[in-house]
Amino acid sequence: MNLRVVFISLVFLVSLNTSANEEIDKLTLPVLEAIQKGDVSNIFSMAFPKDSPTRDYFSKSEFIQLDAQFESSFKTLGKAHGYFEYLVSDIPDVFMIKYYVVKFERQPALIKFRLYKTKNKWRVNAFELDDTIQNYLEESAKYRLGTQGLADVRAEIKANKSLK
Repeated sequence: MNLRVVFISLVFLVSLNTSANEEIDKLTLPVLEAIQKGDVSNIFSMAFPKDSPTRDYFSKSEFIQLDAQFESSFKTLGKAHGYFEYLVSDIPDVFMIKYYVVKFERQPALIKFRLYKTKNKWRVNAFELDDTIQNYLEESAKYRLGTQGLADVRAEIKANKSLK
């Protein structure tokens, strides 16, 4: 009997998580697919559908301005050649940040969605384009260099002595 309760509980939890993922995908994937196709003229507006409560926090002129800014940025980066989910950070069933890497002709960029669940429905709370992905790699490299001990650095130099 106890095993049956545990099994039913696990099935319920898995189905809740799957449902949340499907709901979030319905918000994020159309935007990513539009970027992939190059249809970026109203991409900011697309991130905040007409039924989104977040839309109330922007004026019509802000949507026009932000759509134009995003379109210009995407056109500068060139054609998209695919995307993938890179990182997800969340407070379960409340708040989530999803990072996607989009491979553009010019350089890769991060697309970041901040998602918030009020009552029982997820919504996009913020949408950002970050084309300074190389800065993250530089900072990560500096951190790793800074945390390596002197013995580690000497061992690496010794191992690569043949390099000039």
